[in-house]
Amino acid sequence: MQDVEGGAGEIRFAVFGVPALEAAAGSGSEAQSTRGSSGEGSGAEASCDGEPTIERNRAQSERDDFGFKKRDGLGLRREDKGRLMKPQKQEILDYVGQQRLEGRSVSEIIGGMELSRASYYRWRDEDGENSSGGEIRNQSVRCLTPVEQRRIDEVKAAHPEYRHRRIQGELLKEGLYLSASSIYGQLLERGQVEPYERRPNPLKEPRYEIWQRNLMWGSDWTKLLIGGVRWYLISLIDFFSRLLIAFDVVSSVHAGHVTRLYQRGLELENLTGNDSRKPELRVDRGSPNTSWITREFFETLGADLSYARVRRPTDNAITERFYGTIKQEEIYLVGNYPDRQSAVEEITGYIRRYNAQRPHQSLWNFTPARVHALNNKTKLLQELAEIKRQTLENRKQYWKNHKISDSQNSLILSH
Repeated sequence: MQDVEGGAGEIRFAVFGVPALEAAAGSGSEAQSTRGSSGEGSGAEASCDGEPTIERNRAQSERDDFGFKKRDGLGLRREDKGRLMKPQKQEILDYVGQQRLEGRSVSEIIGGMELSRASYYRWRDEDGENSSGGEIRNQSVRCLTPVEQRRIDEVKAAHPEYRHRRIQGELLKEGLYLSASSIYGQLLERGQVEPYERRPNPLKEPRYEIWQRNLMWGSDWTKLLIGGVRWYLISLIDFFSRLLIAFDVVSSVHAGHVTRLYQRGLELENLTGNDSRKPELRVDRGSPNTSWITREFFETLGADLSYARVRRPTDNAITERFYGTIKQEEIYLVGNYPDRQSAVEEITGYIRRYNAQRPHQSLWNFTPARVHALNNKTKLLQELAEIKRQTLENRKQYWKNHKISDSQNSLILSH
C-alpha cells in the first residue's frame, strides 16, 4: 500500500481500495454544496461501479425519505425507540412482512426506519407467528433436506451394522456428500445409534497374571563391549517386582549359563527345597534355551520352562525393558569396559542402585526391592494413598499457618 499525494496538500490513503481524505474531513459538506450550486462534475463524476454519483445519491435519498415517512406515519420518534406499544410493534411487523414480499431485505426496510435488526427479530419472536403470513424464516443450509434424510434411512436399513462414517462413505459413492456429524445427528434422533465397543485384541491379552514374587522369572541376554570384543550380559529378573535376582557376564551363551543362572536364583531366594514351588522361567527360542540340556534340567527340577512366541518380544517385555534401561544408563554410557572384572563391578553397582534406589514407574515409583520385600501390591497402594493423604494434610497446615502469619504481620504493620 502506497500513499498518493493529492492537490492542495491532501494525502489519500488506500485502505482496501476505499480512499479517505485526511485534510478535507471537516469541509466535506461545504465542498459538496459548492459543487452542487456551481454544477461542476454534473454527470462526469462516477462511482467505482460506473453509476453516476448524483443518480446514486438521489436513489438513496428517495429510499431514506420513504423510510422516514413510514416511520413518521407510525408515530415513531427517536426518543421512543425501545418503548413502543404493542400495536406499533405489530404494525411494523406487518409492514416489514409486506415489503419482504416485494423483494426488499429486512436490513433495507428497517434501516430507513432507524430500527435495529435485533429489536425487529425480538419483536417477531415475542409475537410468535408472523402476523402478515408472508414471511418465512430461511432454513439453515446445514439442515438436511428430506431427500438426504431418506437416503440416510435407506442406507441404514440396507446395512444395519453401518455407523455414521460408513454411511457417509456409501453416500459419497453416489456423489452426495453429507458430514458425518449430520448423519450421526439424524441417526440419534431415530434412536439408531448403537453402543460401540472395540473388540479386544487377543494378542494383547496377557497370558499370565503375576500376583506375587517368585511366580515367574524372565531371562535373556544382551551385548556389551569388553576390550573391544563382544561379550554378553545374561540376567534373571522377577516379573512381579522387577527385581534383578542374578546376572553374569560371559563371552558366549550356552545352555550351561542358563541353568546355572536359574540355580543361582533359587539359592538367593531360598527356593532350593523339594517342597518349594519353582518359578516359571520365560525365555525366547534361542538355542541355549531350547537345547535338550536346558529342557532336561527343568524337567528334573520340576520347574516350568515357558517359551515366548516367535517374533513376540512383548511376551518377555519386562526383561527387554530392563535391558533398554541398563543400556541407556550404564552400558552405552561406558561404551567399552577395559576387562571382565571391571564390567562385573560396574554392572553390579548399577544393579544394586536399580534394585534399591531407582524408582520404577510401573511400580508407582517404588523401588523393586521395596515391592519384592512387601510382596503385596494392595498394601503398596494403601501405603501410597497414605503418603498422598499425609502430603495434602501437611500442605493444608502450611498454608493455614502461612495465612495466620501474614495476618499477624499485617496487623503489626498497621499499628
